[in-house]
Amino acid sequence: MADVDPDTLLEWLQMGQGDERDMQLIALEQLCMLLLMSDNVDRCFETCPPRTFLPALCKIFLDESAPDNVLEVTARAITYYLDVSAECTRRIVGVDGAIKALCNRLVVVELNNRTSRDLAEQCVKVLELICTRESGAVFEAGGLNCVLSFIRDSGHLTDLQTRQPDGSLPVW
Repeated sequence: MADVDPDTLLEWLQMGQGDERDMQLIALEQLCMLLLMSDNVDRCFETCPPRTFLPALCKIFLDESAPDNVLEVTARAITYYLDVSAECTRRIVGVDGAIKALCNRLVVVELNNRTSRDLAEQCVKVLELICTRESGAVFEAGGLNCVLSFIRDSGHLTDLQTRQPDGSLPVW
């Protein structure tokens, strides 16, 4: 964790036009590695605090021009934050339009494109985690309809990681 400058990481996360997407993607991958490999959550959250990083991640989802590969890594980073702390949910819900943007990605999924399908599966994971803590926010954003439509139309094509341990799809 000492190798990463959180200010630079946050600056790169906030990039997003043209060639800057490469820097944004590098920052996202680095953030994912930090969150996933951290042996001390408190120290990790001191370095990459959710109050600062989660709004930046949500803003990437609000960028309609963000490509699927960037959004998939963004959703993965959000999932890692949510896996560690229930408090992260309210920070995501607090970003106006973030839940709706996650839901909208399920509507436009291209099942023949692996990256798009991976993104959709990651969005389902994020929405499921948010639903366990703030189900009203997901419902108000139209999440129930988006997820049910996604499951109905393409649930049979999703990765088993999106499914429950018994093989069923998430129950909301």
